[in-house]
Amino acid sequence: MLDQMMIQAADQSTRSYQLLDAVSENMGNYNTWGYKAQRFEQYMRPDGNMDLKKRVDYSPGPSFLTNRELDVALKGPGFMQVTRPDGSTAYTRCGSFAKNAQGFLVTNFGDLVGTGIKVPARYDKLFIQGDGTVQITETPGASLKTIGHISVVNFPNPEGLKNLGNNLVAQTDDSGTPQKVNDPNMIQQGRLEQSNVDINRSVEEILRMNAGVIANLRIVKFLDGIYQEAVQLRQ
Repeated sequence: MLDQMMIQAADQSTRSYQLLDAVSENMGNYNTWGYKAQRFEQYMRPDGNMDLKKRVDYSPGPSFLTNRELDVALKGPGFMQVTRPDGSTAYTRCGSFAKNAQGFLVTNFGDLVGTGIKVPARYDKLFIQGDGTVQITETPGASLKTIGHISVVNFPNPEGLKNLGNNLVAQTDDSGTPQKVNDPNMIQQGRLEQSNVDINRSVEEILRMNAGVIANLRIVKFLDGIYQEAVQLRQ
């Protein structure tokens, strides 16, 4: 009985540390564009013990006006397709784009936007339309010229996506196949999506869980003392 109580207390401490890590990661990414908050939900295993399942909150974060022509934000659910250096496809909600040395639109980590959108070295203005069409005017007053398209997709189960780091996710069997989003107003130029982390709630959760960790450590220490006394009595 004593052994079982110690195991349960240790398991609770482990879960508390996992919860604390998730909330700490959320707080650390509060200022990361497009970051999605993570959380753990408790559930009961068939053996009657509690366990944790990591969940990701893919609800949109607030839109922040930057007026920068290469910044874009998505208005609703969805992800922008990018191509990684190894040629694989990934997806992101962070629209803080730039031009690389070859003139291609890239993410902050060097991934190509779409399958490659090359911007001329000289142009007058660049426009990113609501449907993802990228256009330029070569000279003042000139007609719009299309140079590429930013593809936006969604997944049947976004929580099944694999986190690749650097604000990227990848398709998995659990996420389902990507489905193109056909919304003429999906993309907003000159804006960036902020993280959807609730900083006040995160602080409250850290304080509560820190207190829980300390309480569990005291319980483990107390039970360990009883266990040691029981061992001595048997000798």
